[in-house]
Amino acid sequence: MNEFKYIIVDGLVKSGKTRLSEILSKEFNSRLILDNKENPFFNDFFNTISNNNNNVALKNQLIFLLNRYSQQMDINQKGLFQKTTISDYIFFRDGIYAHLTLNDEELEIYKKIFNIFSRTVINPDLVIYLQISFAEMMKRIQQWGTAEEKSAPTEYWREVFEAYNYFFFNYKSSPLLVVNMEKVELDNPDDIGNLVKEIKEHKKGTRYYAPA
Repeated sequence: MNEFKYIIVDGLVKSGKTRLSEILSKEFNSRLILDNKENPFFNDFFNTISNNNNNVALKNQLIFLLNRYSQQMDINQKGLFQKTTISDYIFFRDGIYAHLTLNDEELEIYKKIFNIFSRTVINPDLVIYLQISFAEMMKRIQQWGTAEEKSAPTEYWREVFEAYNYFFFNYKSSPLLVVNMEKVELDNPDDIGNLVKEIKEHKKGTRYYAPA
């Protein structure tokens, strides 16, 4: 696995990032870090997402940022060299949602805090980005999403979709494996085996994996 000690699986909403992270953590006998989604403002945020005067957007974003930073510091303290660590989010894409939901004044506050935090966050050895089409993402949200996710405007999800793809298209901080998840069945051992093989063979730069 090219001595990767810190692997991140991230991707679009309902792309399977948490499930795949759990699978890979067992496959590689690694420590698993899952995004801490405990947030008292989350439901209120979604309920007012189409409101230009959303008064919980900044609170919602800062709670997520603090949760994630706390987890990153936990990774630092425990060290990355005793056991492989797999996480289902990359800290540096936290700003995607901030740029989509905060007004200019709120964004300046957020960016000041984010920039301080980001100085001590470790870059991963490998990022696996799970990609699905916009139509597939919306289909999965309607099938498996929460009530809040289902009620969010399509325009919001379109912006999320485009922002994620833009972020990872321009991501150069570590090796990146982009995986088309529309034909990967996470319950299929052969599909998982082929994906694990791709992960182990990835060396540097950006690589695309799209099974037929």
